[in-house]
This record gives sequence, C-alpha cells and structure tokens, in this order.
Amino acid sequence: MLQVAQSILSTFKDQRIFILNGDLGSGKTTFVKAFALALGFEEEISSPTFSIVHEYRDRAHKIFHFDLYRLKNELELYQIGFEEYLERGAYIFIEWPELAMNFLPEKFVSIHFEAENENTRKIICSIVN
Repeated sequence: MLQVAQSILSTFKDQRIFILNGDLGSGKTTFVKAFALALGFEEEISSPTFSIVHEYRDRAHKIFHFDLYRLKNELELYQIGFEEYLERGAYIFIEWPELAMNFLPEKFVSIHFEAENENTRKIICSIVN
C-alpha cells in the first residue's frame, strides 16, 4: 500500500483533498496510514470512526482524516466546522464522503477501494473536476 500511496502522492502532487470510497475493510484507513508514511509521518494513524476526524501534524504537513459514516445529515458537517477544515491547506481524506460532496471544491481526487480477497485490493483513482 505504501507504493500505491507514493504513486498517488507523486501523480496528484497539487491535490490535497481525497475522497475514499469502498466497503468496510476495503483498505481506506490502511491507505491513509500509507500516505502519511509516504509524507514522512512517524505518528500512528488510526480510524476516526468514533471521533469523526483525526488531526495529524508534523513540521511540514497537516492531515485531517474524516470518517463520516456515523453522520446523518449536512447540518452535522456544519456543526463540526467541516468547511473550515477544507480551507486549511492540509491533506484531507474523507471516508464515506456522500454527505460532504456539496462542500468540496471543484477539483479533488476520488479513490475507490475494492477487496478482491483478504490480501488483494483493487484501487481506482481519478481526478474529479
């Protein structure tokens, strides 16, 4: 997964917003961990399922990792200050992004994860604009 993250980082070097689609256990959080590693983070990255967002910072980068699975409507995004996160220039990863689509800028990266078996993932990546 580290090689995939490095490839996406170099291919989409000007992009900061990544939406992550896929079933539970398809590799979304594992990808965010690998991406953070590719940026040089040493901090442990974990799923923000219960906290909705985790923030990570080092000297050169910021990462905001969202899991919107438990949110029920767009109002809850307003309440957590979602729009403000988008304006901070950080790398933003959004799992279960359906509620966030109206908040996103015109251009972002969409990554779809599909578990083919226990050890193999199919990853489809595209720029949306």
